[in-house]
Amino acid sequence: MRPAQSDDRRLRPELMDDPALGLAETERALADLDRVTFWSGGLLPARHTLARRLATGPRRQALLDLGTGSGLVAAKLATTAARAGVRLLTVGCDRKLSHLVYGRRRGHRQLRVVARAEELPFAGDAFDWSLSTLLLHHFDRAESLLVIDEMRRVARAGAVVIDLRRSRLASLLFRPLAALLRMGAVATYDGVVSLEQAWTAAEIERLAAELPVVELRRRFPFRLSLVIAAAAVPEDGRAAPGRPRRMV
Repeated sequence: MRPAQSDDRRLRPELMDDPALGLAETERALADLDRVTFWSGGLLPARHTLARRLATGPRRQALLDLGTGSGLVAAKLATTAARAGVRLLTVGCDRKLSHLVYGRRRGHRQLRVVARAEELPFAGDAFDWSLSTLLLHHFDRAESLLVIDEMRRVARAGAVVIDLRRSRLASLLFRPLAALLRMGAVATYDGVVSLEQAWTAAEIERLAAELPVVELRRRFPFRLSLVIAAAAVPEDGRAAPGRPRRMV
């Protein structure tokens, strides 16, 4: 049993999480998020964390991308893997169908599934890797651990979490960047909220204290990367905890 923690995450809802958000506003926001991800270097953390691991694995692998949005990050990872001679099948999972439809229209190649990250409709070890990018800050501590447990359950090699790292400087820089990129109101509002409710390095360390952590790093720009070993499946069905790792 995991010990209780004191981190109290009182989360504000983001506009893109609202099921009533119109399709045009949703697609504008997704396009804005892709642009800010690209121009801010937001593709680098997932690439740096996974590229070497993919290259040293089998020549054919499968990746589950949780909260995939348009599917941009998974598509770039597939391109990176292909350069290393690895054929990467990506499955994008999102709880909003409109996000997956937009990704298909953008031409990002992946299979797409509507599902909640806390309750994935996949068998154990269905994938080589599971990935979440800028998803975990949408959940409180208990929900986050449930998502990570599901990510570990379905991935035989391990789970990778890339998320925002709370920083006053990041919050100060975001609005000028949003104005420069002419981001719409939805993506700008959600970006501000996301940065305010992002995890700190210390909070991530406490969250992962009882997990089998392989790697825990600060990443540019204002990101955290967390690599967790897959869930072992002993006779009692429970995964053994690993040693906590210090943030590097």
